[in-house]
Amino acid sequence: MPVKKQEAHRALELLEDYHSRLSTPQDHALRSAIERVIRIFKSRLFQALLDIQEFYELTLLDETKTVQQKTIETLLIASKWEHDNAVKTNETNRIKQQEYQQQQEELHRQQQHLLQMQILQEDSKLPIIDLPEAKLTLPKCPVSNSDDTKHLNGSSPWEYDEISLARGSTGLGFSIAGGTDNPHINLDASIYITKVIPGGAAHADGRLQVNDCIVAVNEVRVVNVTHGEAVDALKQAGEQVTLHIRRKKPPVHAPKLEEIDLLKGNKGLGFSIAGGIGNQHIPGDNGIYVTKIMEGGAAHIDGRLAVGDKLIAVLTPTGGERNLENVVHEEAVATLKAITNRATLIVQKTNILQALANSISNLNSLSTNAMNNVGVTMVDNGSTDGIGDGGNGAPGDGTEGDVEFSMTRSHSPALGLETSPSRYASSNVLETGMSTDPPHAVSSEDITRLPRTIVIRKGASGLGFNIVGGEDGQGIYVSYVLAGGAADLGGELKRGDQLLSVNGTSLTNASHEDAAQALKNAGGTVTLEVQYRPEDYNRFEQRIQELKQAVAAGTGTLLRTSQKRTLHVRALFDYDPNKDDGLPTRGLQFRHGDILHVTNASDDEWWQARRVIGEDEEESIGIIPSKRRWERKQRARDRSVKFQGHSCANNNNLEKVSAGQEIATLDRKKKNFSFSRRFPFMKSKDEKNEDGSDQEPFMLCYTQEDTNAEAEENIISYESVHRLQISYTRPVIILGPLKDRINDDLISEYPNKFGSCVPHTTRPKRDYEVDGRDYHFISSREQMERDIQNHLFIEAGQYNDNLYGTSVASVREVAEKGKHCILDVSGNAIKRLQVAQLYPIAIFIKPMSIESIMEMNRRMTEEQAKKTYERTLKMEQEFGEYFTSIVQGETIEEIYGKVKNII
Repeated sequence: MPVKKQEAHRALELLEDYHSRLSTPQDHALRSAIERVIRIFKSRLFQALLDIQEFYELTLLDETKTVQQKTIETLLIASKWEHDNAVKTNETNRIKQQEYQQQQEELHRQQQHLLQMQILQEDSKLPIIDLPEAKLTLPKCPVSNSDDTKHLNGSSPWEYDEISLARGSTGLGFSIAGGTDNPHINLDASIYITKVIPGGAAHADGRLQVNDCIVAVNEVRVVNVTHGEAVDALKQAGEQVTLHIRRKKPPVHAPKLEEIDLLKGNKGLGFSIAGGIGNQHIPGDNGIYVTKIMEGGAAHIDGRLAVGDKLIAVLTPTGGERNLENVVHEEAVATLKAITNRATLIVQKTNILQALANSISNLNSLSTNAMNNVGVTMVDNGSTDGIGDGGNGAPGDGTEGDVEFSMTRSHSPALGLETSPSRYASSNVLETGMSTDPPHAVSSEDITRLPRTIVIRKGASGLGFNIVGGEDGQGIYVSYVLAGGAADLGGELKRGDQLLSVNGTSLTNASHEDAAQALKNAGGTVTLEVQYRPEDYNRFEQRIQELKQAVAAGTGTLLRTSQKRTLHVRALFDYDPNKDDGLPTRGLQFRHGDILHVTNASDDEWWQARRVIGEDEEESIGIIPSKRRWERKQRARDRSVKFQGHSCANNNNLEKVSAGQEIATLDRKKKNFSFSRRFPFMKSKDEKNEDGSDQEPFMLCYTQEDTNAEAEENIISYESVHRLQISYTRPVIILGPLKDRINDDLISEYPNKFGSCVPHTTRPKRDYEVDGRDYHFISSREQMERDIQNHLFIEAGQYNDNLYGTSVASVREVAEKGKHCILDVSGNAIKRLQVAQLYPIAIFIKPMSIESIMEMNRRMTEEQAKKTYERTLKMEQEFGEYFTSIVQGETIEEIYGKVKNII
């Protein structure tokens, strides 16, 4: 019977409801076990629902895509899921779904091994002895003879050995871990060797290895036993101990390493590479791979290096070694570039991996998300850098002109990706000469300057070249021919060629969009009329360079179509490109609050950007999802699954306000007010006390906030920003748990840098109070009400029939004295300060879990901590777009240190 999604939701709700009723101490173990089930259920099964829903809506229901495109994308997603089950990723990139899969595989291997042990016992005609649950006496298992061992080792992933050790005066000399009560690796309850101690019997014998699993001790079986029972078995084994162990078999086909000596000539080493940490050529593998051998280069002349070979290391003439395993792409490029005359490469021949890489990258290159929107770039023969060099082939000098993306809004592989390294950065190490000039077309070849007719048959990756130009009638030029693509295999199309026509359609005065559309609709066989004009192409590139320099200097303007393609934005979400399967090339990782310089935002799906890290300082360029793409993707996820309950502390998919649900005007007004930290008897209504206690409601006065709450929460992605020169010290707003303590610590530790503003009130002055020191006393209530209506207060409220408030003028007074004004206000005050052009530093303290709140405030009950956690998540959902930064930490000291660094 098929299970409906609503039924899955209902099952989870029932499970969480049952979990919430477990409150007695004796229920603790069951409660923890159910939490584990819920966590796995959400992370694994619900993630599958999300992936399937997103695939269904963005691929199958997209009427703009042809049946062929949908078929290709369906094959792509199938290949991805199959590959995720087969490839083991490195520990830092592992996600919960992969962990779950590995746990299941390990359990399966355990079951297979137990079954084999039973088969062995039956073959030996001995009874199968099960471990009694209530006894510590361990059952015995037969010692396997050589024939049995061969039988077990046949198709099993394990190999078995029998090791006899004499205990002696130094002991057995090894440490163990594991057991049913404390699994050592995921859910595996096997007894593992974790250390072989020098000087002990095991070390002297030399056969026992770390990560070996002990199956039996002196014929006493230690499979599926507790850790203590395994220790007892070793203690009771006597002076002569026989260990029956198993270990993972080594690969049947061990990788073959080969040393290749290359003598660098006039044409350099002569090969291209791809891969590296964060830029994997083969998913799950950080290796550096050879992607192309250039004719006439040192590698081509030597003849031993081949496409698909994995570079392990480079041996220097002085006898040193530069490792190329688990390095970033740029480090590999720098290592190869540093070779001056002769080099010895240590190479791993990986034909199997190369076939896998071609298969996966072929499918990746067919991804509509990748091929429809961005013409992925590669480096030309004169470059030695990676993605930073882009389609122009410019050297990686860090300027905007280094990267040329041919962006279109088409929905076909007209400007298709290359065959193998399309999704990943690829660098040529043909030459080592660097240039600071703009990129130039290759002009050394003997190419006719007369118009030529070229016929290209689209391959699986499209036509395989990028175009630029199309503005103000300057022509359409080929900016790069992608390695391995259809154009590259034909060998006739050159960088610097001007496209005159496509299948008879003239492109002489065509725009960039017209040219892209013509290529898209050209069909499987495309007839191009081209003319080699390197000088015109170089002048075009030079013009782009000059215009960009003029804009940087504050003079001149960009091309007409570039006016909307560059901007600065602040990111309102965290982005990890390693988790984005649709990324067409190397992505740019960023965190919430980072400032990004978007150098090309003309594409609907992907933007080209750099992260701003300081005054006029930016990181290398990369690809980020466009505003439209990210928000569409989030809406698709929100429509598919909304997690219920709050047991999973790391769940960021918050429940949204359903359509038609409205927030009462009074409630909304209450959220718009809190009181200055100078009022110890009052707290922000939406935060309450840090100890979790509730405050009595109080009457709030006027506000001009919009009271019409939107029925559905907006998805936030980027906020457009621009640089401002300010002459004051910015106010500081800390939100979330611990804010009171952090505020007090800042003022106590740095009294000359932080201060509080003086609040206003209509309450009569007391004898010991001083006007302007304790409060600004206002005699006219009507006057203060008018000031509130005119936005002169960032927050205000009424207490005991008296008005209290924090005015913009008070904050400005502190700021102009060179101090950070510490404000204990709600998130609404951030917007009001921005309107008053007092841009605050708003830092949100986000707790990692309910448990972490209780750990930092031991007076708080679990129910109070739960309420605090829920309020915090709600606050992030409501005001997240206004936060300067979001801070998390395991200790108060760690959080406080991060806050100071941010300010």
